[in-house]
Amino acid sequence: MILTTLGALVLASAAATPAQAAEEETYYLALGDSLAAGAQPVGEGNAVVATNEGYADQLYAKLKESDPNLRLVKLGCVGETAKSFVYGGVCGYDGAGSQLGAARNFLRKNGAKVKYLTISIGAQEVYGCITPTGADTGCMLKGLASAGLYMPQVVGGIKLAASARTRLMGMNWYNPAVAAWLLSDDGKNQAKQSQLLSGTLNLKMKVNYGAWGFKLADVCADWRCDDWTEDTPFNWPRNVWDLMTRTWMPNVIGNWLPKAHGYGYIADTFAKVSS
Repeated sequence: MILTTLGALVLASAAATPAQAAEEETYYLALGDSLAAGAQPVGEGNAVVATNEGYADQLYAKLKESDPNLRLVKLGCVGETAKSFVYGGVCGYDGAGSQLGAARNFLRKNGAKVKYLTISIGAQEVYGCITPTGADTGCMLKGLASAGLYMPQVVGGIKLAASARTRLMGMNWYNPAVAAWLLSDDGKNQAKQSQLLSGTLNLKMKVNYGAWGFKLADVCADWRCDDWTEDTPFNWPRNVWDLMTRTWMPNVIGNWLPKAHGYGYIADTFAKVSS
């Protein structure tokens, strides 16, 4: 389920006294949208819910290996857009009207004890533009404009509240719309047009992250989202192959969320820029 308060932390090690644990503990703060919440389709109705299989959980497991006092705080919200991240309206947070407000409260309270912060935001703006029949380019253009408008407030608001010692990391977009390539000749054209638009979204993300001192987790590169080389099984392009083997798209119509191992690839990409 979505974590809507700041109190759901992993318990301190039993080997330490409560006073020692409070003094030594540090935090990894995970922010953002459905991807940050580890959303997956669950049950017979394939309802999309937050899980503990997302990239934040898997990255936390990696980071904790060398930092046993690290605690994970997840504020990610299923369905969060860049606009709702700033102004609220999708998920509720104690003491704050939005996820940005909750994040800033936590960052100001804990300062340099927040060692890592990750965010995935902006993709939800174009989520509804991807359907079983292809990609709606007009819808994607509208989503791009919204992401471009609110991304500066997202990353700027976080940066201004964070300690200079906090490692800030943001991911870009892997573009599920390339799956339209599988539909028809028209679908192939849609897929390639969508990638041009996705490239624009990723450029907006790169510029905003870079301007505010965030490291970029280049998920697009890891998922080969620009690679149309047709040398995989079934002669699918490499970007389509990675998408279809890492997400729920082949199993749940219209669902582009990663499976657990797909989230693992995203966690690995974040891990590369976490040190």
